[in-house]
Amino acid sequence: MKNYIILALLALLLSCKKEKNIPARNPVPENDSVVFSKIEYKLDKSSVFGVYQLTDKDMAICIPVQFNDQDDPLSVKYEKFLVKDSLPWIYRREMKDYQYYDTFSAGPWIYNKRFEDVFKKEMKDSYFVYGTKGSQKSEIKRIIFQSTECGNDYIAYILNIDKKQIGNPLIASENEIPLQYGRNYKEINQSIKKSASKESTENNYGHGNYNPIVYGNYKNLYFTYYDDFKWHNRNSGSNCQFPERAIFETDSKGKVSMLWSSEMDLLGLPCL
Repeated sequence: MKNYIILALLALLLSCKKEKNIPARNPVPENDSVVFSKIEYKLDKSSVFGVYQLTDKDMAICIPVQFNDQDDPLSVKYEKFLVKDSLPWIYRREMKDYQYYDTFSAGPWIYNKRFEDVFKKEMKDSYFVYGTKGSQKSEIKRIIFQSTECGNDYIAYILNIDKKQIGNPLIASENEIPLQYGRNYKEINQSIKKSASKESTENNYGHGNYNPIVYGNYKNLYFTYYDDFKWHNRNSGSNCQFPERAIFETDSKGKVSMLWSSEMDLLGLPCL
Protein backbone atom coordinates (compact mmCIF):
# COMPACT_ATOMS: atom_id res chain seq x y z
CA MET A 1 0.00 0.00 0.00
CA LYS A 2 2.89 2.31 0.91
CA ASN A 3 4.43 1.71 -2.51
CA TYR A 4 1.23 2.84 -4.27
CA ILE A 5 1.08 6.02 -2.15
CA ILE A 6 4.73 6.84 -2.86
CA LEU A 7 4.21 6.30 -6.62
CA ALA A 8 1.11 8.53 -6.59
CA LEU A 9 2.99 11.32 -4.79
CA LEU A 10 5.89 11.12 -7.27
CA ALA A 11 3.48 11.37 -10.20
CA LEU A 12 1.82 14.41 -8.64
CA LEU A 13 5.18 16.14 -8.05
CA LEU A 14 6.29 15.50 -11.67
CA SER A 15 2.99 16.87 -12.97
CA CYS A 16 3.39 20.08 -10.94
CA LYS A 17 6.96 20.51 -12.17
CA LYS A 18 5.85 20.25 -15.82
CA GLU A 19 3.12 22.85 -15.28
CA LYS A 20 5.71 25.26 -13.85
CA ASN A 21 7.69 24.92 -17.07
CA ILE A 22 4.72 25.93 -19.25
CA PRO A 23 5.08 29.62 -20.32
CA ALA A 24 2.43 31.81 -18.77
CA ARG A 25 -0.19 33.22 -21.16
CA ASN A 26 -2.02 36.45 -20.61
CA PRO A 27 -5.70 35.70 -20.91
CA VAL A 28 -7.64 37.95 -23.32
CA PRO A 29 -10.91 39.20 -21.85
CA GLU A 30 -13.94 38.11 -23.82
CA ASN A 31 -14.90 41.70 -24.62
CA ASP A 32 -11.34 42.68 -25.64
CA SER A 33 -11.33 41.28 -29.19
CA VAL A 34 -8.66 42.08 -31.79
CA VAL A 35 -9.51 45.30 -33.65
CA PHE A 36 -8.49 45.76 -37.29
CA SER A 37 -8.22 49.37 -38.46
CA LYS A 38 -10.77 50.20 -41.14
CA ILE A 39 -10.72 53.46 -43.06
CA GLU A 40 -14.12 55.06 -43.37
CA TYR A 41 -14.51 57.13 -46.53
CA LYS A 42 -17.00 59.80 -47.48
CA LEU A 43 -16.85 61.29 -50.95
CA ASP A 44 -15.85 64.94 -51.05
CA LYS A 45 -16.14 66.06 -54.67
CA SER A 46 -13.70 68.93 -54.17
CA SER A 47 -10.92 66.58 -53.05
CA VAL A 48 -10.98 64.11 -55.99
CA PHE A 49 -9.33 64.77 -59.37
CA GLY A 50 -8.93 63.00 -62.68
CA VAL A 51 -5.42 61.80 -63.54
CA TYR A 52 -4.38 61.30 -67.17
CA GLN A 53 -1.27 60.35 -69.12
CA LEU A 54 -0.32 63.47 -71.06
CA THR A 55 2.95 62.41 -72.68
CA ASP A 56 5.02 59.25 -72.94
CA LYS A 57 6.51 60.00 -69.52
CA ASP A 58 4.11 62.39 -67.77
CA MET A 59 0.95 61.63 -65.79
CA ALA A 60 -0.93 64.47 -64.17
CA ILE A 61 -3.98 65.78 -62.39
CA CYS A 62 -5.75 67.70 -65.15
CA ILE A 63 -8.15 70.45 -64.18
CA PRO A 64 -10.22 72.13 -66.91
CA VAL A 65 -10.55 75.90 -66.73
CA GLN A 66 -14.14 77.09 -66.53
CA PHE A 67 -14.11 80.58 -68.03
CA ASN A 68 -16.55 83.13 -66.61
CA ASP A 69 -17.38 80.85 -63.68
CA GLN A 70 -17.14 82.98 -60.55
CA ASP A 71 -17.92 79.95 -58.39
CA ASP A 72 -14.69 78.24 -59.45
CA PRO A 73 -11.81 79.96 -57.58
CA LEU A 74 -9.07 78.18 -59.56
CA SER A 75 -10.55 79.25 -62.89
CA VAL A 76 -10.98 82.83 -61.67
CA LYS A 77 -7.32 82.90 -60.65
CA TYR A 78 -6.33 81.47 -64.03
CA GLU A 79 -8.23 84.17 -65.92
CA LYS A 80 -6.59 86.89 -63.82
CA PHE A 81 -3.19 85.40 -64.54
CA LEU A 82 -3.86 85.47 -68.30
CA VAL A 83 -4.64 89.17 -68.17
CA LYS A 84 -1.90 90.17 -65.73
CA ASP A 85 0.84 88.21 -67.49
CA SER A 86 -0.37 89.04 -71.02
CA LEU A 87 0.20 85.58 -72.44
CA PRO A 88 2.33 85.97 -75.59
CA TRP A 89 0.31 83.76 -77.97
CA ILE A 90 -2.91 85.56 -77.02
CA TYR A 91 -1.45 89.04 -77.37
CA ARG A 92 0.83 88.08 -80.29
CA ARG A 93 4.07 88.71 -78.47
CA GLU A 94 7.30 86.74 -78.16
CA MET A 95 7.33 83.70 -75.86
CA LYS A 96 9.99 85.24 -73.57
CA ASP A 97 10.19 83.06 -70.43
CA TYR A 98 7.40 80.76 -71.58
CA GLN A 99 8.52 77.48 -73.11
CA TYR A 100 6.80 74.57 -74.75
CA TYR A 101 7.00 71.63 -72.38
CA ASP A 102 5.75 69.14 -74.95
CA THR A 103 4.56 69.56 -78.54
CA PHE A 104 4.39 65.93 -79.66
CA SER A 105 1.44 64.82 -77.54
CA ALA A 106 -2.19 65.95 -77.56
CA GLY A 107 -1.18 69.40 -76.34
CA PRO A 108 0.80 71.49 -76.69
CA TRP A 109 1.71 71.90 -73.02
CA ILE A 110 3.47 75.00 -71.76
CA TYR A 111 5.74 75.66 -68.77
CA ASN A 112 6.39 78.95 -67.00
CA LYS A 113 8.06 79.34 -63.59
CA ARG A 114 5.79 82.24 -62.59
CA PHE A 115 2.70 80.21 -63.44
CA GLU A 116 4.01 77.23 -61.47
CA ASP A 117 4.71 79.37 -58.39
CA VAL A 118 1.23 80.86 -58.43
CA PHE A 119 -0.74 77.66 -58.94
CA LYS A 120 1.37 75.41 -56.75
CA LYS A 121 -0.24 77.11 -53.76
CA GLU A 122 -3.68 76.00 -54.93
CA MET A 123 -3.05 72.28 -54.45
CA LYS A 124 -1.56 69.97 -51.82
CA ASP A 125 1.99 68.67 -52.14
CA SER A 126 0.95 65.00 -52.40
CA TYR A 127 -2.09 62.85 -53.20
CA PHE A 128 -3.27 59.28 -53.02
CA VAL A 129 -3.30 58.11 -56.65
CA TYR A 130 -5.38 55.15 -57.84
CA GLY A 131 -4.87 53.27 -61.07
CA THR A 132 -6.13 50.21 -62.89
CA LYS A 133 -4.06 47.85 -60.68
CA GLY A 134 -3.44 49.59 -57.35
CA SER A 135 -2.54 52.79 -55.55
CA GLN A 136 0.37 54.83 -54.20
CA LYS A 137 0.99 58.21 -52.61
CA SER A 138 2.50 60.62 -55.13
CA GLU A 139 3.95 64.11 -55.01
CA ILE A 140 3.51 66.98 -57.45
CA LYS A 141 6.78 67.58 -59.28
CA ARG A 142 5.89 70.06 -62.05
CA ILE A 143 2.98 72.28 -63.09
CA ILE A 144 2.21 72.99 -66.73
CA PHE A 145 -0.81 74.25 -68.63
CA GLN A 146 -2.55 74.22 -71.97
CA SER A 147 -4.03 77.35 -73.48
CA THR A 148 -5.90 77.52 -76.78
CA GLU A 149 -7.51 80.30 -78.76
CA CYS A 150 -10.96 78.82 -78.27
CA GLY A 151 -10.61 78.53 -74.49
CA ASN A 152 -10.10 74.80 -74.12
CA ASP A 153 -7.60 75.33 -71.30
CA TYR A 154 -6.22 72.95 -68.64
CA ILE A 155 -3.95 73.18 -65.62
CA ALA A 156 -1.86 70.01 -65.19
CA TYR A 157 -0.13 68.94 -61.98
CA ILE A 158 2.45 66.32 -62.98
CA LEU A 159 2.87 63.54 -60.41
CA ASN A 160 5.71 61.09 -59.73
CA ILE A 161 3.77 57.92 -60.52
CA ASP A 162 5.08 54.37 -60.81
CA LYS A 163 2.94 52.67 -63.46
CA LYS A 164 4.45 49.29 -62.61
CA GLN A 165 2.83 49.62 -59.20
CA ILE A 166 -0.57 51.12 -59.99
CA GLY A 167 -1.11 50.47 -63.68
CA ASN A 168 -2.66 53.25 -65.76
CA PRO A 169 -3.40 56.23 -63.47
CA LEU A 170 -7.04 57.22 -63.00
CA ILE A 171 -7.80 59.47 -60.02
CA ALA A 172 -6.07 61.37 -57.24
CA SER A 173 -7.57 62.02 -53.83
CA GLU A 174 -6.59 64.19 -50.90
CA ASN A 175 -7.96 61.47 -48.60
CA GLU A 176 -7.16 57.78 -48.69
CA ILE A 177 -9.90 55.65 -50.30
CA PRO A 178 -10.22 52.02 -49.10
CA LEU A 179 -10.85 50.94 -52.67
CA GLN A 180 -11.52 47.26 -53.31
CA TYR A 181 -10.05 45.81 -56.50
CA GLY A 182 -10.51 42.51 -58.28
CA ARG A 183 -14.21 41.81 -57.95
CA ASN A 184 -16.46 40.67 -60.77
CA TYR A 185 -18.22 43.90 -61.83
CA LYS A 186 -19.91 42.58 -64.98
CA GLU A 187 -23.47 43.14 -63.79
CA ILE A 188 -22.95 46.60 -62.25
CA ASN A 189 -20.84 47.55 -65.27
CA GLN A 190 -23.78 46.95 -67.59
CA SER A 191 -26.10 48.96 -65.33
CA ILE A 192 -23.70 51.90 -65.23
CA LYS A 193 -23.17 51.88 -68.98
CA LYS A 194 -26.90 51.80 -69.61
CA SER A 195 -27.49 54.62 -67.15
CA ALA A 196 -24.69 56.94 -68.33
CA SER A 197 -24.52 56.34 -72.08
CA LYS A 198 -27.18 58.89 -73.07
CA GLU A 199 -25.41 61.71 -71.22
CA SER A 200 -21.93 60.71 -72.40
CA THR A 201 -19.99 63.42 -74.25
CA GLU A 202 -18.14 60.69 -76.14
CA ASN A 203 -21.41 59.30 -77.49
CA ASN A 204 -22.86 62.71 -78.26
CA TYR A 205 -19.82 64.41 -79.83
CA GLY A 206 -17.04 61.84 -80.20
CA HIS A 207 -16.79 58.47 -81.91
CA GLY A 208 -19.59 56.94 -79.84
CA ASN A 209 -17.42 54.29 -78.19
CA TYR A 210 -18.32 55.15 -74.59
CA ASN A 211 -17.84 52.09 -72.43
CA PRO A 212 -17.16 52.90 -68.75
CA ILE A 213 -15.18 50.19 -66.96
CA VAL A 214 -15.60 49.59 -63.22
CA TYR A 215 -12.16 49.02 -61.70
CA GLY A 216 -12.97 49.18 -57.98
CA ASN A 217 -15.57 49.97 -55.37
CA TYR A 218 -16.06 51.15 -51.81
CA LYS A 219 -19.35 49.85 -50.44
CA ASN A 220 -21.99 51.12 -52.91
CA LEU A 221 -19.63 53.59 -54.64
CA TYR A 222 -18.29 52.33 -57.97
CA PHE A 223 -15.23 53.88 -59.63
CA THR A 224 -15.07 53.84 -63.44
CA TYR A 225 -12.93 55.00 -66.34
CA TYR A 226 -13.38 55.41 -70.07
CA ASP A 227 -9.97 55.59 -71.76
CA ASP A 228 -7.81 53.65 -74.22
CA PHE A 229 -4.62 55.14 -72.71
CA LYS A 230 -3.22 55.80 -76.18
CA TRP A 231 -4.47 59.28 -77.07
CA HIS A 232 -1.45 61.09 -75.59
CA ASN A 233 0.45 59.79 -78.63
CA ARG A 234 -0.88 61.50 -81.75
CA ASN A 235 0.23 58.62 -83.95
CA SER A 236 -1.44 55.89 -81.88
CA GLY A 237 -4.68 55.82 -83.87
CA SER A 238 -6.75 56.37 -80.73
CA ASN A 239 -10.52 56.69 -81.11
CA CYS A 240 -11.00 58.19 -77.65
CA GLN A 241 -12.07 61.85 -77.83
CA PHE A 242 -13.35 62.35 -74.29
CA PRO A 243 -11.48 60.19 -71.74
CA GLU A 244 -13.36 60.13 -68.46
CA ARG A 245 -13.18 59.13 -64.79
CA ALA A 246 -16.36 58.87 -62.75
CA ILE A 247 -17.85 57.70 -59.46
CA PHE A 248 -21.32 56.14 -59.41
CA GLU A 249 -23.59 55.25 -56.52
CA THR A 250 -26.21 52.52 -56.36
CA ASP A 251 -29.19 52.55 -54.00
CA SER A 252 -31.01 49.61 -52.37
CA LYS A 253 -33.16 49.18 -55.50
CA GLY A 254 -30.17 49.09 -57.84
CA LYS A 255 -30.72 52.58 -59.26
CA VAL A 256 -27.47 54.12 -60.56
CA SER A 257 -26.52 57.78 -60.05
CA MET A 258 -23.36 59.59 -61.13
CA LEU A 259 -21.89 61.51 -58.18
CA TRP A 260 -18.68 62.87 -59.71
CA SER A 261 -16.83 62.90 -63.01
CA SER A 262 -13.73 64.27 -64.70
CA GLU A 263 -13.28 64.53 -68.45
CA MET A 264 -10.70 65.64 -71.00
CA ASP A 265 -11.92 67.32 -74.20
CA LEU A 266 -9.52 66.24 -76.95
CA LEU A 267 -11.84 67.33 -79.74
CA GLY A 268 -12.03 70.99 -78.73
CA LEU A 269 -15.77 71.57 -78.29
CA PRO A 270 -15.45 75.36 -77.69
CA CYS A 271 -14.02 75.67 -81.21
CA LEU A 272 -16.93 73.88 -82.89
